[in-house]
Amino acid sequence: MESTLLDVSLKLLAGLGVTSVAGFLSLYAAWISFPPELVVDAVIDKSKKFNSESRIKIKNSGKLPALAVQADAENVCARIGGLTMRNCGFFNGPHVFPRLSGGEAAEISVSPGIGFGQAMQISEFSYRLTLIYRTKLLFLGKSFKKSWGVELRNFEDGYAWNVTPA
Repeated sequence: MESTLLDVSLKLLAGLGVTSVAGFLSLYAAWISFPPELVVDAVIDKSKKFNSESRIKIKNSGKLPALAVQADAENVCARIGGLTMRNCGFFNGPHVFPRLSGGEAAEISVSPGIGFGQAMQISEFSYRLTLIYRTKLLFLGKSFKKSWGVELRNFEDGYAWNVTPA
């Protein structure tokens, strides 16, 4: 029984490309050395007049894919029309990306967790954006969390979104 289990385990590992303990350790070291690294690449303004149409471009600058990327918003302070929100939060929402491969970029709404109508003008908006994601290598998994401060700045002739690492 033990020799059969050992033979099956060795064949399984050989099929996965890991034929020795040293091979497994080097694979694990590579996994630790090249994790997914999500960064805010840019803020894309879809409309020059309506700041609610803007999108945040997220890029994976790491080598391994980021899985089950989730966007949480905390300390939300907003004024939209007659509605004012202070210290609100949106947590455990749906996954915004199921998978983001190394070098791949995708866009999320500048206001995760808040559904705006088409072409709305936001007076005030600031929050802490937290991206929670994980990576998996064979049966090993690891979770990551990164945060940014997002703030809307309105001017007489336009607006700008300021995104800073938190």
